[in-house]
Amino acid sequence: MVINKEIVAQRFGKNVSTYNTEAFIQKRICKELYRKLISVKDSYNSVFEIGCGTGFLSKQAIPHVSDTYFANDLGVSCTHQLLKDYPSINFIEGDAENVKYPERLDLVLSSSAFQWMTDRERLLKRINQSLNKDGLLAFSTFGPSNFEELKTTLNEGLEYGTLTHWRRLTEEAGFEVLSAWEWKTQLIFSQGTDVLKHIKKTGVGGCANANSIWTKSKLIAFNDKYQSHFPKENGVQLTYHPIFIIAKKK
Repeated sequence: MVINKEIVAQRFGKNVSTYNTEAFIQKRICKELYRKLISVKDSYNSVFEIGCGTGFLSKQAIPHVSDTYFANDLGVSCTHQLLKDYPSINFIEGDAENVKYPERLDLVLSSSAFQWMTDRERLLKRINQSLNKDGLLAFSTFGPSNFEELKTTLNEGLEYGTLTHWRRLTEEAGFEVLSAWEWKTQLIFSQGTDVLKHIKKTGVGGCANANSIWTKSKLIAFNDKYQSHFPKENGVQLTYHPIFIIAKKK
């Protein structure tokens, strides 16, 4: 699947009003990542967050930063309220694969963003170069079971790497992996169209067709296929499969 970053930004921005309430799995992921991180180290001078969004992770990290908090996202449409509430944030707008990174960082953070990156090896190497010696990288992304129901039903989806894949990329970029873990959870919806509504309210779902315009006949066909492949007692399921890694620069 080709990733169009402009469409990604537009969809997140368009649905920012529903993201904070609908993206409860993403919020849970941020809490778990940061809870594990502060058990490794709980204070930092200079931090850079990639893909800050509405600030689920930023709001946890900022109180532990003594100097500068740099935050990046594709655009300001979904970060407007965060930047208003935390004016001290040094915001870097643009594609994280192209923008200039701050230097001499103690920590680089990211949650639910790396799956949108096309050159993941280069991304991790750039992060490594931006860190001080023994600087930390803490990130979450998603594994191959994420939204597997949508990928099967729509025949389209992001290419998610395994935990082993991400661990290898991280080590090859010059890091020592301190912690690496994953889990899966299923949400239950009454029918397939409710899955589509959930995806739309969280901005982007990993399948371009999930946010497309649907005719009545297409919706009926989608519902029938989804129900036949992924039935549950009270409806249908949607899988989330987050991956977490905390690593130290060698």
